[in-house]
Amino acid sequence: MSELKYLDKRGTFTLDNPDLTSYMYFPLANEAGMMSAITPDLGGDIKLDQNTFLLEPVSSENLHNNKSTRNFWVYVDGKGAWSATGRSAKQQAKLFDDDKEQVKLTAGIMWHKVERQTDEMGLKAELTTFVPYTQDKVELTKVTITNTADTTQKITSTVAIPMYARSASNIRDHRHVTSLLHRTFT
Repeated sequence: MSELKYLDKRGTFTLDNPDLTSYMYFPLANEAGMMSAITPDLGGDIKLDQNTFLLEPVSSENLHNNKSTRNFWVYVDGKGAWSATGRSAKQQAKLFDDDKEQVKLTAGIMWHKVERQTDEMGLKAELTTFVPYTQDKVELTKVTITNTADTTQKITSTVAIPMYARSASNIRDHRHVTSLLHRTFT
């Protein structure tokens, strides 16, 4: 594991390859009642209280195992799709290879930034997530995509955030209905 490098006296730090660190997550909150947990690959949940979850409730055990997470996809013409959060099957398969993507986390009090670069696609993504200190009940993510290829590329971006939108006590019903909807017939 890489070492944390502190950048200032306010606790801002950076960490290379945070996607190789287990159980790492960060709180994002404000005085309006917004509470989020976020991992380096944007896993976690968003809630106001135990009865008001925007994303599916998670525990420390399934923070990193849940595939139903915040995601930002980029489709590059002629190359295919790439997850700016590192959650594609191809990216997960290469997680422990020598040619894995370069990932860097920078975080401070109540904010979280992940930078991910892929040489194969010729892209770099920077995702900064925070909950504003205002009375707004919202979590915001600023996404910046940079073309690192030698040529111009045409891209299409897609935000994919699976909504849960109910109480934590409904998790069993949610999973049951989801499993029914995923049944396939051949």
